[in-house]
Amino acid sequence: MPAALHGRWGLTPTDCTSTRGDAKGLLIVSADQLKFYESTGKPSGELKTSDDSASGDFAFTGEGMTWKRYEALEVQAGKLVRTESSPMRSFTYARCEG
Repeated sequence: MPAALHGRWGLTPTDCTSTRGDAKGLLIVSADQLKFYESTGKPSGELKTSDDSASGDFAFTGEGMTWKRYEALEVQAGKLVRTESSPMRSFTYARCEG
């Protein structure tokens, strides 16, 4: 995944600062995976990428289950917009400081 996407992103400011392990809106993007509160998604094929976006199918595992879902991530005006399918919905994250 493009370097512009890498890092810790929170749906709310407290997702970035929680020390109790309850940051349910925290998304950590690395070169090869998406890490959410209780699940991890890895690309399940080639991703379509640009300098500030990536999209494609991801294989997820978490809480004893596995599933696949299309995910699109794009940095827009300093925020990360994540769009998923089934059902179609979007989420906007702010980059965590530090």
